[in-house]
Amino acid sequence: MAKKYSKQKTIAIILLFMLTVSGLAGCSNTEKASRVSPEKASTTITITDMSGRQVTVPKEIKKVYSAVPIGTVLVYTIDPSKLAAKNFKLSELEKKYTTESYHALPVLGNFIVTNTANEEAIMKLAPDLILYTGIINDIWRTKVEEAQKKMGIPIVIVDGNLKNVPAAYEFLGKLLNEEKRAKKLSNYCRNTLEDAERIAGEMPEGEKTKVYYACGKDGLMTYAVGNIHSEIIDLAGGKNVVETEIGGDYSFSNISLEQLIKWNPQVIVTNKVEARGGQESNAGLRSRLLENASLSNLEAVKKNQVYEIPCAPFSWFGQPPSAARILGIKWLGNLLYPEKFDFDIKNEVKDFYKLFYNRDLSDEDIQELMSHALAIKE
Repeated sequence: MAKKYSKQKTIAIILLFMLTVSGLAGCSNTEKASRVSPEKASTTITITDMSGRQVTVPKEIKKVYSAVPIGTVLVYTIDPSKLAAKNFKLSELEKKYTTESYHALPVLGNFIVTNTANEEAIMKLAPDLILYTGIINDIWRTKVEEAQKKMGIPIVIVDGNLKNVPAAYEFLGKLLNEEKRAKKLSNYCRNTLEDAERIAGEMPEGEKTKVYYACGKDGLMTYAVGNIHSEIIDLAGGKNVVETEIGGDYSFSNISLEQLIKWNPQVIVTNKVEARGGQESNAGLRSRLLENASLSNLEAVKKNQVYEIPCAPFSWFGQPPSAARILGIKWLGNLLYPEKFDFDIKNEVKDFYKLFYNRDLSDEDIQELMSHALAIKE
């Protein structure tokens, strides 16, 4: 009897052990499933963009179409391979300072702002998402929401304000899984903005240099105070002579010759490439301003203080505005106040191009990029 009981007890222990092991294995499998299932459950995540909107985007973003060049440049400087298209045809000078892969991208134009892009072409390209990088307010939020509903492609809003470029880089770094690279660019931008703000803040308003931003065929197209295309003037410590805001968030202003003469700017900066978005050409504008007899009494003209804005691979100033304006702050600040923005601008340019564009510049490159952009030493 004792032997029979002992045998039954042994069998029971064995069965209990097997059940325990089975249960542990089951728990282990359950835990494994719980760890894996969220990853497999969906290929998308919901993020909060820089306007506060909730947007569902792919977890892995491989191709981005930026509705405006501001975002295109941001993505280019983080990782050019993530761009699905460019916004405009490149000049030969712009090609020289950008990658071959960027040259090969299709030209889609702009979207949401000006709407030169073909919607069918965007949908055919099938980007993982669309970026709207620019001014953020209720008007542009509504435009983005309408476009997203119509296209069926997620559209993410990124702040295009020059002061918020550091935050824009950090946001995009997380979105594109390029946080380390984006952080380096963000830090450079933040340091530049903080230095410029300190210098400009110490400058009495009455001592600021009067600056006019000349655009168009005759130089009488410009951008007023507060416009995204001209904000670099204030950040570099200058005084935009076009004080009254005319036009919209991105719109240019047309002025008269008499008004320009009345403002009498001390420094004039001009574009030197074809204007984007169907506007008048800026080519040769500097020469036309210097040779215009009606402007011969302007202080800027008399003292030969008319400069061309470097534009390759992206404008340092505007048309289109972009992160390259961070370098533009250093350039314009050094041009207006060399004793305050006290550094070797050529070395600053080389450092910027190496960090942001991964390109080593030669002295010949500097000469090409900054032709008519440097103060003439008497």
